[in-house]
Amino acid sequence: MYKAIQEIGGYEVGDEVPTEKALVWLEMYSVPQVEEVDGESKKPVEKKAEEKKLETSEKSSSGNAMLDDYLSRNTNVVKKNVEEDDLSQKQLEELLELENSDKKRSVVIQAIEKRLNKSGD
Repeated sequence: MYKAIQEIGGYEVGDEVPTEKALVWLEMYSVPQVEEVDGESKKPVEKKAEEKKLETSEKSSSGNAMLDDYLSRNTNVVKKNVEEDDLSQKQLEELLELENSDKKRSVVIQAIEKRLNKSGD
């Protein structure tokens, strides 16, 4: 079972979060937004090797909702996260597409394009 330790995706701090969303958020953010809770012990979860292997195949069904949530934060937070988080080429491309079609924040678009250019080299 996972609980939110930050407000994320409409969940308040302490709310129970579905495992699928929690695993995606753990992959997406460099700072954990959720924690695994069993009984009384609460600790932020480090991703296990097999969870890290869950790439785009599992994310594709709920990916846009998760990426949309990723972009729902303020401009400076999104820019910082794009620069620091370990995002795949596909995630960056989807983030760029979502940002261009929705908020159109030039600072965020430039940060994503910069990361895409770095990963393309």
